[in-house]
Amino acid sequence: MKFVFIADFFSNEICGGGELNNQYLIESLRKKGHEVEEKKSVDVIYKFLEDNCESNFIIANFVQLNPVFIQKIQKLKYIIYEHDHKYIKSRNPALYHNYKVPKNQLINENFYKNAISVFCQSDLHAEIVNKNLNIENIKNLSGNMWSTETLDLLEKLSKNSKKDRFSVMESSISHKNTPGAVRYCESKEEEYQLIRSSDYYNFLEQLSGNNKFAFFPQTPETLSRVSVEARMLNVEVHINSKVGAAGEPWFKLKGKKLIDFMRKRKSEITSAVEHVFEGGKITRSLKEAPLPKISLITSLYKGDDHIEAFMKNITSQSIFEECELIIINANSPGNESEVIEKYMKKHSNIIYEKLDKDPGIYGCWNLAIEKSSGEFISNANLDDRRSKQHVEILATKLMNNPDVDLVYSECFLTKKDHESYINNSSDGETYPIIDFSPEAMIKCLPGCMPIWRRSMHKKVGNFNEKYKFAGDWDMWLRAVKNGSRFKRIEGAHGLYYFNPKGLSTDKTKEHEKYKEEKVVFHEYAEVFGKENCNRYREYFSQ
Repeated sequence: MKFVFIADFFSNEICGGGELNNQYLIESLRKKGHEVEEKKSVDVIYKFLEDNCESNFIIANFVQLNPVFIQKIQKLKYIIYEHDHKYIKSRNPALYHNYKVPKNQLINENFYKNAISVFCQSDLHAEIVNKNLNIENIKNLSGNMWSTETLDLLEKLSKNSKKDRFSVMESSISHKNTPGAVRYCESKEEEYQLIRSSDYYNFLEQLSGNNKFAFFPQTPETLSRVSVEARMLNVEVHINSKVGAAGEPWFKLKGKKLIDFMRKRKSEITSAVEHVFEGGKITRSLKEAPLPKISLITSLYKGDDHIEAFMKNITSQSIFEECELIIINANSPGNESEVIEKYMKKHSNIIYEKLDKDPGIYGCWNLAIEKSSGEFISNANLDDRRSKQHVEILATKLMNNPDVDLVYSECFLTKKDHESYINNSSDGETYPIIDFSPEAMIKCLPGCMPIWRRSMHKKVGNFNEKYKFAGDWDMWLRAVKNGSRFKRIEGAHGLYYFNPKGLSTDKTKEHEKYKEEKVVFHEYAEVFGKENCNRYREYFSQ
């Protein structure tokens, strides 16, 4: 992939925590074979953006970025690698009660909202951003990045003998609050050493020479690299609630255990950046609790033409190993079994059964549900394709919204067979869906690849097998009638193939399909509301 990394300054100009973190991400991406071009904010011009319009943009500090180009970047693929609250005029949320900033003090709101993801460094950081912008594309990376050489040095320095005194970072930056740390040490009648050096490694060596570190910033630290470095150096830290790292579960580690954790985190953060550009927005934190098991159910009949690409796509899901794939072969005359069995040798979480007769698509789905054990369920159609993060994105949203029973998203729409989610001819066209409401269910709103809770079936039963075409519409309406809520996820996370020979799109079957939909419409008229009923009653009365 080609990345463009935009920042006000880079580490060869300023040796700050943000600049170092940016540099190590750039180096890590390059080591994985990606091309990364560094561009200072002040040097960005129209031609540069136009020449790189197909690239993936990483926007770090952007105070010096012309607002005109901020508007232009919003039309490109970009993430914001958030460091210090550039959505606030003062960049200091501590000026306001409970970090809630008045509306008239917010800036760059759309820039944050329209990013694929806003990468934050701690729960505290993400919480403050979300409290003020109320956006769904926030991701907590839960950590920073250090070079292998720096981590090796930290491991070596962690073994140094230590004097019984505090280290206090001497800083001219007022919100770092050096005087406050000095007063703290003096109030405890403890000896302290003011440490400062233009040489980063010399600073770390000084920090490792004392057994305690005092740091009481006056504005929230998105993480506080120096506090984490103190822990890695086996130094006792005395900090306040404004240090983001303090709320992360790994902060209880110290010394080599924390260093080893950050070695692994470096790889995870790099992968998160790669994946978000491959598959769209991810709001799930790296440190978040594991998702429930997800059952992917598939009905198969005459699928030779699609089975290989389907199996490759579905087993490439970012969390496929946390799922189970259940394939029911409806007595297909094809040779799909050979392909499926090849994948079963690689993946133990695939369940496959070939039936003696065809019970219809909804009969197959019901049988797959009976055989499944996941808390969440999603139907996986042979001729549709998902982004690599489709299941993870939707399942995470469902997990984080306990009052919602089903989540769905737009899908790109193609009329060409054998296309992929990444390379398709949709030209941005999507299968039209809208936000959920009972009235909006006049259409089969969830589309072709929703994810829903198993508990929904316990309340309203399984798919009605008397239907050949409208069983999913009937199922979702039955759920909504009984109080279920659905939620649309922003972004197009799949590819819907408008198959001219498909069950729901074959023109020769339109009349048969209409007859079923007519029955469903009249059965659930009360769900649609009076206005919709009046609008469509004539159509469904023919």
